[in-house]
Amino acid sequence: MHIVKFASSKLLIYPLHTAYNNRALTTSITENIKFLGMHLDCNLTWKSHIDNLFKKLSSICFMLRKLLPTLFIKMLQMVYFAHFYTQIIYGIIFWGSSSSVRNVFIIPKKAIRIMHRLGPRSYCRDGFKKLDILTVPCLYIYASMLLAVKYLTIYQTNSSVHGVNTRQQNKLHIPLVRLSSIQRGVYYSSVKIFNQLPQNIFKLHNNI
Repeated sequence: MHIVKFASSKLLIYPLHTAYNNRALTTSITENIKFLGMHLDCNLTWKSHIDNLFKKLSSICFMLRKLLPTLFIKMLQMVYFAHFYTQIIYGIIFWGSSSSVRNVFIIPKKAIRIMHRLGPRSYCRDGFKKLDILTVPCLYIYASMLLAVKYLTIYQTNSSVHGVNTRQQNKLHIPLVRLSSIQRGVYYSSVKIFNQLPQNIFKLHNNI
């Protein structure tokens, strides 16, 4: 068992004492821990998780390159969704807004170029369309949108907060927060993404 103290990186460091039944716990305190398949760090920057994910995706790209001479493009597509896609989509609503995610944004292009036998700098946007594959930013937006649609009852609308009849009354209320780490969090991001959906979505929400 390990203990992780979650805090903002700008806060002053102070000692952490934990006790249970009036007994001090001697469990080691760590800055990183693996929980439910995700690597958590004490500042929730997700850098350790993204670094680990990048290594896994690089190995899958190597596997695709080895399978390239023996498999057709449709079979490579199945391999991509079975291994590459499942690694990316897992927990993307948490780490997808991290500032360390740049490498994970780029590596799917490498997989597309491998499957289409393209050069390392070749244009690959058409490759995503032909294989029906979403980019990592699109997957993050889609996952956040689904979260908001599925759990609409946990959100507040603007009308429930101020009661004023405005054009934005049916949209979800964006909470006032101070820390940028909270603004990059699941709740805040899903509200902002959901508010960009067409108005008929809100009409459907009100009818429900």
